Amino acid sequence: MTEQQPLAAASQASPALPLTGKQIIIAKAELQCILDTLAAAGYAIIGPTVSQEAIVYEEIGRVEELPIGWTDEQGPGHYRLRERGDSRIFGFVVGPHTWKKYLYPSRLTLFRGNRNDAGFEFNNEQQAPQYAFIGARACELAAIAIQDRVFLEGPYQDPHYKARRERAFILAVNCTEPAATCFCHSMGTGPANTSGFDLSMTELDDAFLLTVGSDAGAEMLAGCTWRPAGAFELNQARRLLDQAQQSM
Repeated sequence: MTEQQPLAAASQASPALPLTGKQIIIAKAELQCILDTLAAAGYAIIGPTVSQEAIVYEEIGRVEELPIGWTDEQGPGHYRLRERGDSRIFGFVVGPHTWKKYLYPSRLTLFRGNRNDAGFEFNNEQQAPQYAFIGARACELAAIAIQDRVFLEGPYQDPHYKARRERAFILAVNCTEPAATCFCHSMGTGPANTSGFDLSMTELDDAFLLTVGSDAGAEMLAGCTWRPAGAFELNQARRLLDQAQQSM
């Protein structure tokens, strides 16, 4: 087993972007760099945060708004927040909200009209919002894939869903905190992310192991400090996912 390399060995942002499929390591502090790059690219950042006595998906801008040190207890008819006693950022279970409310909202403006001397002038040219989803789990990526099949791959394509979906960026996280009621492994939809993401990360003790899933994902690492993943981190991430699988 190779010893873990210190991230400090990369004293500045790497000059080249990692290729799709590459596994790299970033310090946890570098997650803010990715969020800043996404915001500069025009994305509205949607991620988990503590609100309404639950962990829900809302617009965020800072890592500090993520549920650091919080988890949720889930069971039949039971949901409670509790403090973990550590500084894990994604140490919680999938909660009561889904990404569907951003991809397929329940209310949508179809057109706008303005009165003028000739009557009315209608304007249907509305650009779809550009969302970056932070922390999507494998089961949620599977759900989005089903939505894609329904709204995009059938005889009729929903144009509003299509526009939002094409502009979405997904920074997924491998699930290492399943609930007793989770069953993704038996369905072949987790706990590890295998597709449908631009970047996927596994939270380690003091770093993130990232897998680059697309060219867009690689571009969001521009200006951030990273290094190639070593055997130590790869084995650590594999153990965490094995433990999650066995706990279901």
